Amino acid sequence: MSLLLIRHGETPFNRDRVMQPPDTPLSELGMAQAGHLAERLRDTRITRILASDLARARMTAEPIAEAAEVDIEFVSLLHERHFGVLRGQRFVDLEKQGIEPFAEGYVPPEGESWEAFDRRVARAWAAIQAAVPDYGDLAVVTHGLVCAALLRNHLDAADHAAEIGRLYPFRNASLTSIAPRPPWRVEMLNSTLHLDKSSAGTPIYGQA
Repeated sequence: MSLLLIRHGETPFNRDRVMQPPDTPLSELGMAQAGHLAERLRDTRITRILASDLARARMTAEPIAEAAEVDIEFVSLLHERHFGVLRGQRFVDLEKQGIEPFAEGYVPPEGESWEAFDRRVARAWAAIQAAVPDYGDLAVVTHGLVCAALLRNHLDAADHAAEIGRLYPFRNASLTSIAPRPPWRVEMLNSTLHLDKSSAGTPIYGQA
């Protein structure tokens, strides 16, 4: 068994460096990425899928659910950090205003502080642990900062990174494999081999 942690595929705003609104769909490339990921996971033992219900995560989870022939369980605790009024603004424009949205002490107007976000992700982690099946793999489809918070605060990643910060760069449609029992050891981190057409059929376990 494994816990499979997945970041959503690319969106137009990922591509264009815009702070993501909640309803952003996948780009054409993101849809292709989700398809490649689903194909890589087709022969795994996924028996349960949890996902953020924001469009980009839902659209990434759907082909995985179709391949695995299981339903998606939507969990709002898996939403990306809420950046309030900054959502929809370009990063370059925020820089011109002197705004650093990811700075340690910065709280976006009408959004979440890092502390509130970490508390929510801790609740999401409790829900993930409770959902680990007795048989098969659990897939969790969420967002980049959620993946980074789980990695930093709840997983054993000692074999993969000497220092895990708040902004560890999980790639679009990346796959991370985690042992499904404490200490929740990361077996494979941030893999995108499935996005290389030559890697079709690559095993998900123990691959970089």
